Order: sequence, then C-alpha cells, then structure tokens
Amino acid sequence: MIYDRPYMRTPGGPSLSPHRATYSLLIATLGIFVLQHIIQVFFPNAQGAGMPRDLLYDGFALSASHLKEYKFWTLLSYCFLHSMNSLWHVAGNMLGLYFIGRILEPQIGMKAFLVLYLGGALAGGLLYVALHLRSESLVIGASAAVFALLTLFCLRHPQQKVTLLLFFVLPINIRPKYLLRIALAGTLFGLLFYELGNMGRGIAHSSHLGGIIFGFFFHHYADRVKFLALGPGKTTGFELPKWFVRRKKKAPFNYTVNRPAANKTSPEVDRILDKISAKGFDALSKKEKEVLQRVREDLK
Repeated sequence: MIYDRPYMRTPGGPSLSPHRATYSLLIATLGIFVLQHIIQVFFPNAQGAGMPRDLLYDGFALSASHLKEYKFWTLLSYCFLHSMNSLWHVAGNMLGLYFIGRILEPQIGMKAFLVLYLGGALAGGLLYVALHLRSESLVIGASAAVFALLTLFCLRHPQQKVTLLLFFVLPINIRPKYLLRIALAGTLFGLLFYELGNMGRGIAHSSHLGGIIFGFFFHHYADRVKFLALGPGKTTGFELPKWFVRRKKKAPFNYTVNRPAANKTSPEVDRILDKISAKGFDALSKKEKEVLQRVREDLK
C-alpha cells in the first residue's frame, strides 16, 4: 500500500506517545509509593537513623536541615514521596497529573512539560524551606508540581468549561480562570492561618504557592527559552478518559464503498509511485500524470 512506502513514513521511525512524560511520572511516583509500603511491611519496626524504613525520608524528603547537610537533590526527590497514612494524598496528586497532563503535554511538548512539573516542585520546595529555615519538619508530595500544571492550564484556557468531580462524586462545571482564583485564595488562606499561624494541619501550603508562582512565570516567560518551544493554546477538551465514561449503544448500520476505478488501476498506480520514488515526479510521462490525476479524482 502507498502508506507502507518509505517516502510516506514519518522520519525517524515510529512516533512517540504524546503523553510519554505524564505516564513516566505516574509510573515512577506510584512505583516509589509501592516501595514505601513494601519497606513498611517487611520492616515494620525499622525506625531510627539508618534503618530501611527511614532511609527514604532521611535521604529524599525535603527540609531545611537536609539542605544544610548538602542534600540538594531533596529539592526534587521529595515530590516522588507521599504520605502512607492516607491514600488520598497520592491519589489526588496522581489524578491531577493524569487529567491535566493528558491535555498539556501534547500542547507544549515533553521537554517543556517536564520543566514545568519539576520546576514547580523545585519552586515549591524552595519557598517552603525559605519559610521554615529553623524547622526540622519534612515535606513530601507532588502537590507543588501539580499546582504548577493546574496554573498553566487555567492561564492557557481561562474560558473553557471543565467538569470536576467534587469529593469524587458530585460533578460541577467551572471555568478555569475561577478555578485558579479559588486555588490561589485557598492556598493563601491555608498559608497565613494554618501553616504560618501554627494551627497545624500537616499541609505545606507554601509549596503549593511556589508551584502556582512557577506556573504563572512559566506561562508568561517560557517562550523566551529556545528549547522549550511552547505550542499555541489549543482548545482541548478536559474530558474523562474513555474507559471512565459509559458508552452509548449505537444502532447498527450497513454501508458499501465502490471504488472500481482505483482497484483496476492499482498495479499501474504502484508502478508510477515507484517511478516517482526512484526518479522524481518530473520523470513521469504525460500519460502517467493523467493516470494519477484520474485516480485522484476518483478518490475524492
């Protein structure tokens, strides 16, 4: 067939998945979450410095004291760890990554998507540490990175209606520009009255704010960075995946397609296409060009 020919294939081999970074981040984060539970199961009493259960937190969670110990990698590694006390921590972040990543990554590209995600985590970690220099508390989770994704999505599609499942049950329609304002207001309220107000809820609102700030600057200035090469903001539906939506039954129908002209000339067309591949279009005779024109009209 014509699409099997070398000159009709995409250069560089088969195309990569448009969601490659999203799926890779999901697999890595969920894999580490499973590893956390495996360590907890096999080493239930392993607590204390140097023990397997605490190695992940001592080596990869973020805190001001860890940075003072030159563990600079924790500014990124913390976003791959999640609380084992509640499944909602990792579930909420990974659902956000999945749904928003399916939209943003094809639009801005894999490199830019990874910069946005990891940059949001980095900005969130830096802001958290800056506000807790004297604290020994640890921060873990991908919330800052997901907030960066959410911010960019809302800024690129402010008027596009999206449907969210409130408490994973109640569907609500909202425009992204209002969603971002609600997220920002909630983050500032939590930061001022809970995190800095010492009311304590175990939520690092400052890291969320860092992710929002990074997403804002990414939206306005990323185009100035050559290798990011952001695409235009396309109106891509914020939809649930096909496997999550009940399919409507379609009435069966029959149809036939008659293409006698194309079938009769198929060997001749193949020969002409081979000639174009070998010698170029200009090498065709007038009769051969007429054959191609006739087939083209038949296929319309």
